[in-house]
Amino acid sequence: MKQVILGIILGLVCLLPVNGLAAPQQITASGVYIMGENDSPKIAKDAARQEAMRSATEKAGVYVESYSKTQNMELTADDVKVISGAVLKVLREQAVPELSAGVWKYTVTLTCEVDTDNIDLKSMMENRSKLEKLQKERDALKKQNEELLERYKQAQGQEKEKIGSELESQYSLQDIFDRCAVMIQQGEQRRAIFELNKVIGDTKVTDSPLAYAYYLRGRAYYERNMDTEALTDFASAERTPHNNSIYPIWRVNYYQGLIYSDRRQWEKAYWELEQAWEDCGHSDKEVESAMLRAKRHAYPEQYPERQPANNGGNHGGSTEVDWGKVVSDVLIGILREG
Repeated sequence: MKQVILGIILGLVCLLPVNGLAAPQQITASGVYIMGENDSPKIAKDAARQEAMRSATEKAGVYVESYSKTQNMELTADDVKVISGAVLKVLREQAVPELSAGVWKYTVTLTCEVDTDNIDLKSMMENRSKLEKLQKERDALKKQNEELLERYKQAQGQEKEKIGSELESQYSLQDIFDRCAVMIQQGEQRRAIFELNKVIGDTKVTDSPLAYAYYLRGRAYYERNMDTEALTDFASAERTPHNNSIYPIWRVNYYQGLIYSDRRQWEKAYWELEQAWEDCGHSDKEVESAMLRAKRHAYPEQYPERQPANNGGNHGGSTEVDWGKVVSDVLIGILREG
């Protein structure tokens, strides 16, 4: 009897899909920062971590691309980057300062995971535009930090100290914003909201970072279909002093426009989307498409429907006679009489 049961169990195991047994892939990536004489250890650690994260994302891309081939899906390099950024999870982080040849350096090593079993490529590609927007925002913040880091390296004295304070704050907040963006990408909006609540409640966070925290939390609410809460956060983001060249707060207009479109408040939707279209420098096709749709609904008199040709009169249609139809009708009449 035991042999029969064992045989049944083995048979059922054999029927399980192979992909369902695949273990998550672990990735190890390191980043190094060589410290100058007056460099801050915290900045050195954060800069090394950002480099390690960039390397880990590139390695994750190899697994994502390989997995996509097993699913018979062709991904572009941009697709791979967007999906890799959305599925990569950091499990452990180790930071090691060391003195070598009279020079201090920080090495940060990340142990990350890519669970291909939980990658729904089809769903991700259908929602690619949302993932891509968040990825672009993450990349823009990282680029901002890289530029600030270069200024920090070249600075001296009080200027270096001032830039260093700004950079330390930027790195700390960017780490939180980056994690929250990933949570939103992965459908974990509640976790993102919880993390952002702490940022918004911190009285030391002001101006652009605070505005961005409101914006990101609004995005999380929007993805959960909590439109009233999203609109409240978007309004708070707009009211908070900010710099759009650092944080893309202008996107609140886009999401407010989408919410008003869903509510069929077309004039409000058009106003918001037109503002977003201006702020993006006329470069975002999705913004343009949403804006034109809202405009057609808000001002239908500017988009009159084309009237079919009417031989009996004008009525806003063409007065040109369709002679082919006339001849056809005459011939049909003759055949019926015959």
